[in-house]
Amino acid sequence: MKAGSGFRPDIQGLRAIAVGLVLLYHAGVTWLPGGYVGVDVFFVISGFLITGMLVRQSLEKGRIDLADFYARRIRRILPAATIVLVFVAIFTLVLLPRTRWESIGTEIVGSALYVVNWVFADGTDYLDAGSAASPLQHFWTLAVEEQFYIVWPALIMGLLWLAQLGSKHRADPDAQSARIHRFLQIGVGLVIIPSGIWSIYYTQTNPAPAYFVTTTRLWEMAIGAAIAIFVVHLEKIPQKLGYILQGGGLVAILAAGVFFTDATSFPGYAALLPTLGAAGVIIGGMSGRATEGFAVVLNVRPMRWVGDLSYSLYLWHWPLIVFATYFFDATLPVWAGLVVVVLAVVPSWLSYQYVEQPFRDWQRLKEKSVRALRAGGGLMVTTAACGLIVLVSSYVLAQQNTSTTAGGEPQGAEVVEQEPDAVEPVKKAESINPDVTEAQEDLAVAYEDGCHVDQVESGVKSCVYGNEDSDYVVAVVGDSHATHWVPALEKIAEEHDWRLETYTKSACALNSVAVNYQGSFYESCYDWNQQVMKELVGADAPDHVVVSAASYPAAESTDVPKDVNTGEIPEGLADAWTKLQDEGMGVTAILDTPRLDFDVPECVAKHPDELTECSENRSAALEASAYGDMQQAAETSATDTVDLSDMFCSSDSCSAVIGDVLVWRDQHHMTATYSESLTNSLQQELRAESSLKFVE
Repeated sequence: MKAGSGFRPDIQGLRAIAVGLVLLYHAGVTWLPGGYVGVDVFFVISGFLITGMLVRQSLEKGRIDLADFYARRIRRILPAATIVLVFVAIFTLVLLPRTRWESIGTEIVGSALYVVNWVFADGTDYLDAGSAASPLQHFWTLAVEEQFYIVWPALIMGLLWLAQLGSKHRADPDAQSARIHRFLQIGVGLVIIPSGIWSIYYTQTNPAPAYFVTTTRLWEMAIGAAIAIFVVHLEKIPQKLGYILQGGGLVAILAAGVFFTDATSFPGYAALLPTLGAAGVIIGGMSGRATEGFAVVLNVRPMRWVGDLSYSLYLWHWPLIVFATYFFDATLPVWAGLVVVVLAVVPSWLSYQYVEQPFRDWQRLKEKSVRALRAGGGLMVTTAACGLIVLVSSYVLAQQNTSTTAGGEPQGAEVVEQEPDAVEPVKKAESINPDVTEAQEDLAVAYEDGCHVDQVESGVKSCVYGNEDSDYVVAVVGDSHATHWVPALEKIAEEHDWRLETYTKSACALNSVAVNYQGSFYESCYDWNQQVMKELVGADAPDHVVVSAASYPAAESTDVPKDVNTGEIPEGLADAWTKLQDEGMGVTAILDTPRLDFDVPECVAKHPDELTECSENRSAALEASAYGDMQQAAETSATDTVDLSDMFCSSDSCSAVIGDVLVWRDQHHMTATYSESLTNSLQQELRAESSLKFVE
């Protein structure tokens, strides 16, 4: 059976397996932690079917009708996707807190234009790690596919032109066909090899964005394309080998679903298992085996029915899961996830029956490609407009809810200095600054200035604040919990003629032992620490170092190279601080801030008139932070400490809003606004507890 030349019932069944893996994974089924590989199976299927159609057209007509190709894609993809995007826009405005509107509005526009995978790749920063899942996160796969189908047909057209250029076989159809095939084989290799190599490299060096970007995924669809291009040869494999490929392919896909986890570096090398498994099933079903052998399992009516609904099921299930998760306070039980998946069949079937099928078979659109292209443009404009409405709504409400503090009136921690009871959780605030929709961007200037090193890099970056020419140098060193003190320290540096230097890196405290990040040894952090220590004890050593840190798990000695130091976190902190003191530097540790168990801006948006719902038990919040580890390290190393816990929490509870200022930008990072309001309190504590030099 030639690629794309007829209906392949086994491929419908393979679609059912692919979507089933994704649905069960998203429902939270624990025995399928790698169910995300269903997406990779879809990529291979798509590359095979679409390329089969393009190759057939190339051989029959000697050219590709791009208008007809994109008209087909529009009729197949856009109508159902548009319905889901409009649904998400409406339900976002009706159900979700304002903190989600800006990002979802942006994602709707990105989905409408089929570039949303790059939006998600750009949003994988460490500081966004605690953000709630987007109801459109699954649209990244559609974006990748459509970008592939912009590049791939154009490449085939170029190869056809080259195959016909100077060809001596135009009068011989068989010889010309063979020549075209050779050029297409070269072309698919030019996609698979560089994209595969890049996928392996980028997945190892920057795994979060690597998951979403198109360049790391092209090879997966190209594997399907290669099957369609080499079909003449693959059809000739022996029957027994075909059956082995069917069975082996299914086992490979299911093994990836069962044994892969969120900690698996993906795509990279790991994606070979599900993609080659899918390829095995497709190849094994050729030459009449699509209803034989292991394909019998794929041909049962329920499997084919799910395969028919697979696209709609994929579109609908995830937004429903995200909305349900919100109502379950961010933790969806597995039973509830399974109920949602089952209920998703209803809108999926309705979408398939009354949107997908009618548009695909609409004769008026099929008669002239230009009509479908115009319809597609209209649908894209409609969905982009919906996204803009969500974005504008977020902006307008943010402006209405943001006020400015006039006449230098106290705000935030300044209010607590005058009224200690102001740290108690309040039921309602007259105004909240920054607005909850702007909290994510209320960052220390060090981020904007490019001084803060991300998780991937290990090189040292530093910025200078205060008096650049001062002879008295203070360095603030550590992770994002050191960085969020910079707004206050910058003000103090300006007042007391310090040269304030920053040395900070995401999720990486100043520590002499190895730590884990996202389940594995955080190599770039360890390397960064080695380099930072060299900077700090070098010729331009600072006079004083201020450190702070969040909590991290220590790496096990069995998980790191032999020349890497391991040990307990307090020991590593104390060792690093002691080394600095031995070099004659003063060291002061600002004890870690409380860590709440929920996204604070989202909670405040959800409970604007019941802010006490957004408070956290003080003991629990401090225990979840690195407060205890830092205290222990300070005792061991005789390091001065500053404790400002009372500016965040009363004796019982830690507050979300203090003095009309939003304290937290997520679960545990201060807003720059609140940090700046702590300037006077921090200065008083540093004067009392540290050896820092202050201008009187």
